[in-house]
Amino acid sequence: MFLMATVMIGFLGANIQSRRVTESSVLHAAATSMIYGIIEQNKQLDYATLLPNYETDPFAPEAKTPPYIRVRLNQSQVVWLEVVHTLASTEDAPTTPQGPTTTPGPTATAASVGAVSNFLGSIPLSTVTGTTSQQINLDIWVWIDEIPDADSDVTEVKKITVVYTYSYLDGSVERVVRDREVFLRTRYDQ
Repeated sequence: MFLMATVMIGFLGANIQSRRVTESSVLHAAATSMIYGIIEQNKQLDYATLLPNYETDPFAPEAKTPPYIRVRLNQSQVVWLEVVHTLASTEDAPTTPQGPTTTPGPTATAASVGAVSNFLGSIPLSTVTGTTSQQINLDIWVWIDEIPDADSDVTEVKKITVVYTYSYLDGSVERVVRDREVFLRTRYDQ
């Protein structure tokens, strides 16, 4: 009986650990998929007027102030992500890109890295409701840096840095994950 109980405890422990690892992978894939969806939408925005938009969108929530970008999270949810926009350098007024070159640490806040926090709240990952539903809490920081290089004959290019943080419940423990994506957008890649 003792041997059988030991084997069963080992089997149950392995099963629980396997489920936790699988669930973590699924949630990471869901968060990454949402971020890549936002990045693909940014690639389609008008370079000069919407990346970012400095005009006040009449449909934007009152709390959101330009500059921002308007993206769709799913079929029924549109959000306006406030951004930090660094204008292009000139000989008279050189500027330094504001986007971080590494992923900010887990204790960093949006204010500590010069970003605007776009907390999107709890986003359901399925139509299942109640205690069995799984959600992620997503926070996105966006920098749009104009980085022309006159020496290389590059005049219109923007570097977009997206830092995203998501959290989820792993049993009774909240897990927090932070990652960073960087991509370049030229005026002519539409």
